Amino acid sequence: MPLVDLKTVLRHAQDHAYAVGSFNITGLDMIEPILDAAMELGSPVILSIAEVHLPYVDLEEACFTAAAKAAKAPVPVVLHLDHGLSFTTIMRAIRFGCTSVMFDGSTLPYEENLRQTQEIVKIAHAAGVSVEAELGHVGGGEGTDEASTADPSLFTDPCQAQDYVSRTGIDALAPAFGTVHGFYRGEPQLDFKRLETIRDLVGVPLVMHGGSGISDQDYRQAIAKGICKVNVFTNFSVAGVQAASKGLGAGRITQLPELFGTVKKAVYETVADKMRVFGSVSQAAKG
Repeated sequence: MPLVDLKTVLRHAQDHAYAVGSFNITGLDMIEPILDAAMELGSPVILSIAEVHLPYVDLEEACFTAAAKAAKAPVPVVLHLDHGLSFTTIMRAIRFGCTSVMFDGSTLPYEENLRQTQEIVKIAHAAGVSVEAELGHVGGGEGTDEASTADPSLFTDPCQAQDYVSRTGIDALAPAFGTVHGFYRGEPQLDFKRLETIRDLVGVPLVMHGGSGISDQDYRQAIAKGICKVNVFTNFSVAGVQAASKGLGAGRITQLPELFGTVKKAVYETVADKMRVFGSVSQAAKG
């Protein structure tokens, strides 16, 4: 089916108390196992391309390929720009066919974050594209081995979140409540009370960034408190590397197609597992 927008997919998730997995691709070969898992399980899915990963994947080519493959999938697929940091990249993503963009102005002063978000929402909505934005700041870093802990001073203020959503008109909010991107130092301590308060004040679907490294129990509790979208990258990235390393070390992999196949299988299994935990299995048929 054609690509769908984020707002439509997340509203269904919000109404039916589950979350949709958003999986970052760093190469065209990652699209297939993610879509395979979604189709096998009847789950809606979000294919994400992060601006920080553009050195590894061409945005225009990735959008074209993802759209072509999604058109053959019998489940809802969103094509999403993740952590768009620059106006230029966000406009390119819209032009190349993304049905959703995330503007990350979380390191800006509040009023500047709000002003830039308002501008992007106006343009994106005119093009039929959904907008996600971050308030507070989710720390850490994707694609690095450095472990991080969350800084409570950067957690999202619920009242400010209410003002931000009301004045910008965004379709989804990514709050900071204890998660970090990449690897965690120690056990994550999530502020579920803060999350619940934000949910009650803003009304729009909430997004968990830094989803890798969270326990299944915490995932489910976060979803019960308003999370409708969970970003995942480190989990399946590490799974792919470990599977390849194990196969190479055991001498079972001697050809490149075997190596790529091993990585894809690990990605598929990790993505499918997350979809089961998020409760999105068979939800495509209900949309």
